[in-house]
Amino acid sequence: MAIENNCFCELVPLYVLDLLADSKRVWVEREIQQSPELAEELAYYQIAATAIPYSAPVAPMASDLKDRLFARLQLAPPSQPPQPENTEKSLTAIRFQDLEWQPYCIPGVEIANLNIDNTKRELVGILRAQSGVCYPLHGHGEGEEIFMLEGDLVVDNKVYGAFDYIHSEPGPSHTPHTIGGCMFFFRTSINDEYVTHNSGIDK
Repeated sequence: MAIENNCFCELVPLYVLDLLADSKRVWVEREIQQSPELAEELAYYQIAATAIPYSAPVAPMASDLKDRLFARLQLAPPSQPPQPENTEKSLTAIRFQDLEWQPYCIPGVEIANLNIDNTKRELVGILRAQSGVCYPLHGHGEGEEIFMLEGDLVVDNKVYGAFDYIHSEPGPSHTPHTIGGCMFFFRTSINDEYVTHNSGIDK
């Protein structure tokens, strides 16, 4: 039986870009669990990977490009869908620059609330944390959704980076933390239970 020689430093860039076979991916995740210091190395690769799409120059698109494509294909242009009425009344929009950041009870953490639904007992917002922040041990009353925007977040010994989605079921408690700082969108329950508040920046 052949012995497979894997190198973490060679596989981790492919892991970040989601280019590994399942067996290699499992090996990398097992190495991170056995050696927590590798989680920091993975986080640096994830941060670098998020900058790749923004390094390419922006190419302007011609305003008549769609019409020219349909003409070349000898197809009739698609009809425009009807515009909904009373759009302003049914739409709530908040520009990023208009977010109202509020300091949270944990040092190094700020939250911008987007929507609070007291009927559903639901809170939607954006959280940003400085490097080294440890979130307090807590359980979820109705489950929680997180969509990473930037940085890293370590949950149950797994490192998540920009554009990763995390869904936590109701009940189990955990203590997420960030190595280099992070920002993410969240949807959670107002009924979350905090076991301890002895958290903050772990230097």
